[in-house]
Amino acid sequence: MRKWFPAILILSLALIAPELIRRACNLEPRAENPLAGPLSDNLRTFDGSSTASVKDSQGGIVRVVGTQHPLAEETIQKVVDRRSLEESAHISVWNWQGIESVTASARGLDQQHHFASSYLVGFKPFKTRQLWVPLYTLAINKEYQYDHLQYAGLADIWQTSRQAYYQKRGDCEDHAILLADWLIELGVDARVALGTHKGQGHAWVVAILNNQEYLLEATSKRRKTSWQAMPLAALAEGYDAEFQFNRHFFWAKSNPAPTRQYRGNHWIKKSQFIRG
Repeated sequence: MRKWFPAILILSLALIAPELIRRACNLEPRAENPLAGPLSDNLRTFDGSSTASVKDSQGGIVRVVGTQHPLAEETIQKVVDRRSLEESAHISVWNWQGIESVTASARGLDQQHHFASSYLVGFKPFKTRQLWVPLYTLAINKEYQYDHLQYAGLADIWQTSRQAYYQKRGDCEDHAILLADWLIELGVDARVALGTHKGQGHAWVVAILNNQEYLLEATSKRRKTSWQAMPLAALAEGYDAEFQFNRHFFWAKSNPAPTRQYRGNHWIKKSQFIRG
């Protein structure tokens, strides 16, 4: 969990002005770049094999509410390509045709920026009728590790839900992406929330069941607990979400006031992701 520092990057490409969500307690970027190929070439799965073969199709476009022209992945990639590897290894929140915060993108293991929703690839490791099983499986099998320790000082590298299952280590986004996608496959309205927890940058999962909102801490490594107990979001202290996304939609909060509610007029559906 790290602090998020938004900063506007002014670019000459028309109609685009992305915000880089920066984090404070990362290591300083290294001057050299030891990662010549895809980042997945440098990682190992649970059984020790390379993750290079664990790939997903993530291309697509984003249809922004209030505009007639979609935002294409190729468009944001042109902007990202102008940055250094270290500079582009941050989550970017994008403005499009005068509308703020329409979607977010992050660098994946293939070294390309992809829209946030594209990381939810429709992956279900195995079938289960118990909704607590995915959370328990993450706690037992996936180790928490900061991205800058795993990717040679790079701040934020995202894994798809499939990659997150097979890759032994990952940070809060990787845990949340896998958990949300797995729950969606089980028929749950689940979303990844991006924001802060007690002032530190964080990602977690919100699940909506029987008109109730539950906050699931995907990075929890607790052992002695009742895993079948799902905590109500309204009772979860210290969480302040700025954005939410699932496989199809991206939401932004309409005002900066903290909230424990993940539905309502204070959330604006900004865009829809359409996979290519």
